[in-house]
Amino acid sequence: MSDYPFERILLATEHTEFDVGAERIAFAMAKRCGVPLRAVLPVESNPEYVVQAPERLQREDQEAAAKVESLRAKAAAAGVEIEIKVRHGAETYREIVEEATSTNTDLIVIRRRGKPGFLSNKLVGEMVSKVIRDAHCSVLTVPRNAEFWQKGVLASVGDTPLAREISQLSAGIAQVCGLPLTIISIADSAAAMSRIESLNAAYVSAANTLSDNVQGWVREGAPAEQTVSVARETAADLIVIGRQRYHLIPFIHGNTSVMQKIIGAIEVPTLVVPA
Repeated sequence: MSDYPFERILLATEHTEFDVGAERIAFAMAKRCGVPLRAVLPVESNPEYVVQAPERLQREDQEAAAKVESLRAKAAAAGVEIEIKVRHGAETYREIVEEATSTNTDLIVIRRRGKPGFLSNKLVGEMVSKVIRDAHCSVLTVPRNAEFWQKGVLASVGDTPLAREISQLSAGIAQVCGLPLTIISIADSAAAMSRIESLNAAYVSAANTLSDNVQGWVREGAPAEQTVSVARETAADLIVIGRQRYHLIPFIHGNTSVMQKIIGAIEVPTLVVPA
């Protein structure tokens, strides 16, 4: 069994130009970290097609079959065995989440965003946002041009019950991949610095039980901006954060969460860990 923290990885892809980064990362993860790979190809489909337009459903099936063969060939070229499932449904995000649940997946790998649409968020695509919101497991969002991490891992943790888990999960990834880990904690005011420094030291200590190259950073300011700033300073090419409460208001009113800002602000994969 691999020492990698994730044992059951699900690549969620529509096999379009927007999915190439997620596919590349999933293949690299499976090969380098010694974990099996499954894929789900969700197809948006209206049940009424079966009765009213069977030829359209047949065309969808043919297009999906072609994508499956193309994806399988791409995986083979990367030296990776892959199991692929096509799922039809009215909402593609729901098919991804249900496939992850039914296969007891512990990590979904997915693009950061796709083709802009009426309700698409500028930083994170609508479908991806809903997967993050509803998935029971961690979700790795991947920009199109991202490569597998080889410089460093950054874990951004706060004063939450999830912080220690994120720190140790990040340490496991960093250790298997032979990379340094930086754990950043951010204070919202000067008055909070002492407590945040103490917490950060505890998180670093917990991570040190799994990785031998861990450093802690403490900053004051806005969480998203400070996380992105430290990621650039440390040249981290994988960011790990916790999932916040998530709903559809950002799509309608233009509000943006800290999580969305971090995911959308930097061209590296971002791992979102559920509470």
